[in-house]
Amino acid sequence: MTKDKISLIDIAKVFLTIGAIGFGGGMAIIALMQEYCVNRKKWLTFDEFSCAIAFGQFWGSKTTNISIFVGYQLRGLKGAFVAALSFLAPSITIVIILASLYMKYNQIPSLELALKGVRPVVIALILSAAYKMGKGRINDFEKIFLIFLAVFLALVLKIRVFILVLSTILYGVIKFILFRGKLNEDN
Repeated sequence: MTKDKISLIDIAKVFLTIGAIGFGGGMAIIALMQEYCVNRKKWLTFDEFSCAIAFGQFWGSKTTNISIFVGYQLRGLKGAFVAALSFLAPSITIVIILASLYMKYNQIPSLELALKGVRPVVIALILSAAYKMGKGRINDFEKIFLIFLAVFLALVLKIRVFILVLSTILYGVIKFILFRGKLNEDN
């Protein structure tokens, strides 16, 4: 099938399916996209799909970016729009339904208790991910001090995280400029 013969409806069906059944994180969904777009439909070659994966790394959600890339390759801007919208539609629908149910039933005591029970689990998952990302990288007093300082400023003094991120960037740039000569000597 040549790419100009692929209908927008076919693109919508495939990406709606991927969006609806794609669970397990980015890599699992990317594998599902490859299965549909390369193996089953033969819309793209493996090399073309590899370019889609590379494009997906630029910003935001990799999987959404890949859907945009594939749609664009198949039918231009219309294809990109249809692929992205179809891919996102199931997730957006589920979030809207859950949010409306929460707004309607959030005062039920058993639901309040269940949500309070979930909070520590969510915090534990976030801390676990942070630990895994920082393990081996946070290896000196300066880094540990800066992390505790950022947490203190955010939680106790209520400084916005955005300001902390900008301050961290500024700190890194200043440190690089001041110690650039030392870095060159070490290498």
